[in-house]
Amino acid sequence: MIDSMVKTVLRNITIGDILETINKKYGNKTALRIKNDDGSFRQISYVKLGRRAVSISSVLINLGIKKGDRVAILSENRPEWATAYFGIISCGGTILPIDVKLTDAEIRFILNDSQAKCIFLSGKYINIIDRLRGDLAHLKDIILLDKSPRPDIIQLSKLRPHRGKERARPIYPEDTAIIVYTSGTTGSAKGVEITYKSLLFQALRFSEIIRCTPKEKLLSVLPLNHMLEITGGLIAPLYAGSCVTYCDTLKTNTLLPLMRETGITAIISVPLVLKLLYSGIMKKSAKLHPLKQKIFRALLFLSTFLLKFKIRAGRFLFPSVHKEFGWHLHTFISGGAPLNPDIEIGLNALGFRILQGYGLTETAPVISVNTYSDNKFGSVGKPMPGVEVMILKEKSLDVEGEILTRGPHVMKGYFRNPEKTAEVLKNGWFHTGDLGYIDKDGFLYISGRKKNLIILGGGKKVFPEEVEEVIGRSPYIKEICVMAKVAERGLRTGHEEVYAVIVPNLELFAQDNITAKKSIKDKLSFEIARLTKDLAPYKRIMSFDISYESLPKTVTAKIKRDAVSKMAIS
Repeated sequence: MIDSMVKTVLRNITIGDILETINKKYGNKTALRIKNDDGSFRQISYVKLGRRAVSISSVLINLGIKKGDRVAILSENRPEWATAYFGIISCGGTILPIDVKLTDAEIRFILNDSQAKCIFLSGKYINIIDRLRGDLAHLKDIILLDKSPRPDIIQLSKLRPHRGKERARPIYPEDTAIIVYTSGTTGSAKGVEITYKSLLFQALRFSEIIRCTPKEKLLSVLPLNHMLEITGGLIAPLYAGSCVTYCDTLKTNTLLPLMRETGITAIISVPLVLKLLYSGIMKKSAKLHPLKQKIFRALLFLSTFLLKFKIRAGRFLFPSVHKEFGWHLHTFISGGAPLNPDIEIGLNALGFRILQGYGLTETAPVISVNTYSDNKFGSVGKPMPGVEVMILKEKSLDVEGEILTRGPHVMKGYFRNPEKTAEVLKNGWFHTGDLGYIDKDGFLYISGRKKNLIILGGGKKVFPEEVEEVIGRSPYIKEICVMAKVAERGLRTGHEEVYAVIVPNLELFAQDNITAKKSIKDKLSFEIARLTKDLAPYKRIMSFDISYESLPKTVTAKIKRDAVSKMAIS
């Protein structure tokens, strides 16, 4: 059914058509829900979701939004985010989801570069737009997702369909449905254009892979500006009639009770979430009576051993663990960053299914993924049906090469940036910039990154050049090289964090009578904090070292990152 549906969708079915179909099929069944502060649930049924989308579409058309106009969403995960999403699509607008963790400067850049005409806004972030309003030349209308007495803001709850002006707008597979910006304030920022064809292909394939049914209940913890959450955590489950519950925290003392109360069956996550949950289980086991600790470790060893023979005994051996998660949870879908193999195997041994995949925003996002029937620990699975993957062998490597991919999942291009598009899209193949290899069974493995992109444990991506450009403005910094460094302590242990090697401008320090090494480092710390205040927190340097010698460079004066990473810095 899915195969034929995919072929049909790529020809003439839109997301609006799917929304209309599921409204009729699932009716008053709960589609989306979130827990209020008073403990009650705010929820939207499939029928109500459809009606709200129609109302929003009508209002947007009457506000002057034309087909292809960018309409932004700046909000935490909540049912209203989804109603805005489907309302924008229904009127033919292009969705512009914005990361709520970006700074004012980054949000300003995205809204201006995209020329967004309208924004759906959570009350939590209204002050940001108030501060930026005078700098946003194209933004005309604000639609608030919460109640407000302000006359200059439209309230979502009061939107009603307009009659007479709205008209059907044809939507074609190659039209841009969504633009996701991969960076922030500098020239390296790129808006990835994802078409309707790519979105639908991903959602329907994903629905098949994770076996979505009306009985499934997904927990949404990734931000909805993340492509994995949009396709796998919103469109795919709704297509299957599943229920999605939103939660705005990763704290286990909130997550676990919510999962027990709502009967969650699956979670789309990033490695950092899995690490938090796994660490919580292991810390709790460490507090058991010594005899029970020995029994727990013995059972975990046994369950891990049985996995080698594809015997999954974890649910039977660790009932107390599954009780903590509400009995129903069976699957974690992991993406966005590499997953520690020990955590992957450990959670599987405890009785959970971990389906690790790989992809990028530019591929909408999934390229490959492990499935229930085809799974290898340490790999990122086989390419999805309909997705082509090729390894462009590197002369300096034995089996690895750059991962190239082609198919309906690949982006249309970077918004208004044909030069950058041409750099990565060649003869229909998207060059990922990642290094990897495919084993004899067809499973893809990621070896590293060809380029300099830093991927944090939570899946956030940082461009070193962007950070270097900002910090390099300091006159006290002569040279700087930003790169990834594996954290050795705290929750980030084992994951990459942003790190830098800095060559100070000793002449300027001497003029200021600053000569002690500690004083130099303190001054550099102050400069870094001053200059990075407009960068999102996850892009800021977590640690840095000082080199009192020039950094190794190429003949064209470009810093050799690999050589810097191997430097012995005292």
